[in-house]
Amino acid sequence: MTSHLSFFLLVVIQLVQMVKGDNLFIGCGFEVVNYEMIFTTPYKSVCYNMCKSKSYTYYTHKEQMGQCVCYLYPPPAAEYMPGTPNNCNGQLQYNLIKSNWNFQKCYKSPQSNMTEIPSDSFKACMDGCAPHQIAIARPTGIFPGQTNCVCCGEHDLDGMEETECDLEKYYVFSHTPTPVPTAKRALRASAIAQRQAFNPPGPY
Repeated sequence: MTSHLSFFLLVVIQLVQMVKGDNLFIGCGFEVVNYEMIFTTPYKSVCYNMCKSKSYTYYTHKEQMGQCVCYLYPPPAAEYMPGTPNNCNGQLQYNLIKSNWNFQKCYKSPQSNMTEIPSDSFKACMDGCAPHQIAIARPTGIFPGQTNCVCCGEHDLDGMEETECDLEKYYVFSHTPTPVPTAKRALRASAIAQRQAFNPPGPY
């Protein structure tokens, strides 16, 4: 009985981790250049909650210094360094405070049929890929660098070689795609809106 309960709890925890998108790892790096608020706390959870309550976009907890950094603009792409979630090899971890995406893993290179397009940041890449299941972001360039982006489906990842995340590597994020209304649905919605505008509902 105990083993079945333990297995059930493990599955539930894994599902919760897959669903949870907020507090999203978007890489490790050397420094945060521009920030709006900094304060002292030894706790990463306090850092996250405070930055979230102030409506900032990103946060970084400097564990060794006990400092929390809240910022609106993305970290420079050229500052990215090797590391994985909660294991940044002594460097800083960059986190997106609010997101409905989940980090998957990093790859060495994309498929030959994938087209990379310039993007402002990892967040901008994910926002632009909303109709797709997968967003791939690659931090690249000399300071401040830039982010390249690929939108695709999960099956497009077949054959790609996994590697440690780093500058010039491909960070893969997944989510449930946002449906795009068809032209027919859009026309129907427009017609309904026009009818309601000319025939407002009567009083109850």
